[in-house]
Amino acid sequence: MLAGALMAGCAAPAVRPPASDLERAWRAHEAGLAGLTEWDMRGRLALRSAHDGGQAGLRWVRRADDFQIDLSGPLGRGLLRLTRDNGGVRLVDGERHEYRAESAEALLFETTGWHIPLDDMHYWIRGLPVPSVPHEQDLDADGRLSVLRQSGWEIRYLAYARYGRYALPARITLTSTPSDAYAVAGPVEARVVIERWDLPNADRP
Repeated sequence: MLAGALMAGCAAPAVRPPASDLERAWRAHEAGLAGLTEWDMRGRLALRSAHDGGQAGLRWVRRADDFQIDLSGPLGRGLLRLTRDNGGVRLVDGERHEYRAESAEALLFETTGWHIPLDDMHYWIRGLPVPSVPHEQDLDADGRLSVLRQSGWEIRYLAYARYGRYALPARITLTSTPSDAYAVAGPVEARVVIERWDLPNADRP
């Protein structure tokens, strides 16, 4: 029994597929997600900087280029609703004060002091790099992103979940180095736990 236990303790680690196989798996995964532009996602968001921290419930509904993001709880000060449609970008806070701007990212920063890269998150939340923007990436054993470095952020994909034909992130951490535009906020770490993705036609081949 002792010999068997020793052999079990010395079991060889899982063999990582060759880089060429991982790259093919990544290309197929990337192509499959590129057309996913509509979702209703629910989860939790936690933010931390050198001077502050908070958390909120998160709901993100996306329809092509339009979206609605709800942040509820302490971070959202009751509720923050950020929307983009043909009328532009609008934020309504828990006291029903309304703010408008050209950029969702800048609007959220101006009203809350938090730097969240919402424009890039449209891609990162799906496990994709922003197209045509320089980046570095590491892949997991299934050919999906495990680490992405892009636009001054490091994004780590800690878990994925299967929704029909899509494998989508379930837990993500994002860590920033402050750019000049947001230097007052300092470095930010964000943690996103995604509890559910509702997707149109997820089971369609």
